[in-house]
Amino acid sequence: MLRGPVLFSASTLLVACGSAPQRPAPPVFNGDSAFTIDLPDSDETGPSQGAWWQRSVTSRIANALDGVLAANPALRRADAETEAARAVWRQAEAELGPALNVDGSVGVQKVSGERRSTSRSIGIAGELPIDVSGALAAQRDAARATYDAVAADTAQLRSDLARDLLLAVIDGAEARQRRQLLDAQIALASRLLSLIELRFTQGLASSVDVLQQRDQLASLRQQLPATELDARRADNRVRQIGGLQKPPEPTLTMDDLPDINGRFAPIQPRDLLLRRADLRAANARLRAADARFATALAERWPQLSLSASGITRALSGDVSTIISAALDASLTLFDGGRKLAVADQRRAELVAAGEQLIDDWIAAVIDADDLLLAEASVRDRIDLSQQRLDTAEALLKAAQRRFERGVSDYLPVLEALRSLQQQQRDHIALLAELARTRVRLHRALGEPVATEAA
Repeated sequence: MLRGPVLFSASTLLVACGSAPQRPAPPVFNGDSAFTIDLPDSDETGPSQGAWWQRSVTSRIANALDGVLAANPALRRADAETEAARAVWRQAEAELGPALNVDGSVGVQKVSGERRSTSRSIGIAGELPIDVSGALAAQRDAARATYDAVAADTAQLRSDLARDLLLAVIDGAEARQRRQLLDAQIALASRLLSLIELRFTQGLASSVDVLQQRDQLASLRQQLPATELDARRADNRVRQIGGLQKPPEPTLTMDDLPDINGRFAPIQPRDLLLRRADLRAANARLRAADARFATALAERWPQLSLSASGITRALSGDVSTIISAALDASLTLFDGGRKLAVADQRRAELVAAGEQLIDDWIAAVIDADDLLLAEASVRDRIDLSQQRLDTAEALLKAAQRRFERGVSDYLPVLEALRSLQQQQRDHIALLAELARTRVRLHRALGEPVATEAA
């Protein structure tokens, strides 16, 4: 009499399992994509040791950077979260293997008027999951992919902190170079003021010349507090990244701009998928979403497990052994469509993760391309700035000679001095901008990873 309902339930199950959502197509990346400008030639021919900042600056600065990063609390927290994700992955791996438990007991019982009885027992119980549907393996894959994502996020955080640290070092060095320039300009302006005041007493210069030079000197001195503030703020950013530790002296508190390597690996946009840690993290999250979708599909099938136990008992000298084995199975015949809805949800999340990876890759390509364009533009502007700087220096010397000989008044000297000072400030700013752009470009292009990690 139960034959009809059983056949109907089995048919319903097969139809339900057959109507499972299909796995979406993997994301497609444009293989013909290319940067709009060629990268500067590089002698990097293969995976090199060390992170990008270790290859972009001198080893002395790189070692100091690593020391500061080691004290960063956010990075230490990320390392701990990575270890936690690794532990979750190991737990999921262990779920696929057998489990074995041993227990024992000793008891004494005495009833009034009867003799005392003693019982002893020892038992062994084992359980082995039978992953016929692949649900446990899919859960293990999801945990592994989640760990990969967390580890890549930690690597990206380390890269971002190294970038911010180098930018702070550049900002501090630029501020100190501006301070040195201001000191030299103030000394020159003071000498000119003394000369003009002397000529004023001799009737060779007007009071307007004296007042203009005094204003020029006051304008230069007015820039000192702001320049000092910029330097101290840059040092504070270094201290913040290093957990308020004093930065290594004088490695990260330098007066000259650090030399940032202008040579980059010859790569293509698709290479960023492996070189950039944030894209590796997005790809790992895609794999985790795919594994969770596979888990949702597998959980719609029967779940099996094999268990066995053996126990030996001794009661008042009477020894007995009990051995048992069982095959456990669970099957949901009807759940109102809950498992199907979960599978649909996981599929939608998988599609979203794939689109997110494509969007992140496009943004990374454009970011790197913009920085390549900016780096080339700044180099051209520095060449032009150097030409203008040479011309301004020559013009100031010529104006000073004419003024000292009495051929011209002070105004040409003042204009030439102002032009030179502005050009010097612009040139320092361009050099600092080139250093910052190269730091950002090194970070944007990422770094080669080992084949196993890839």
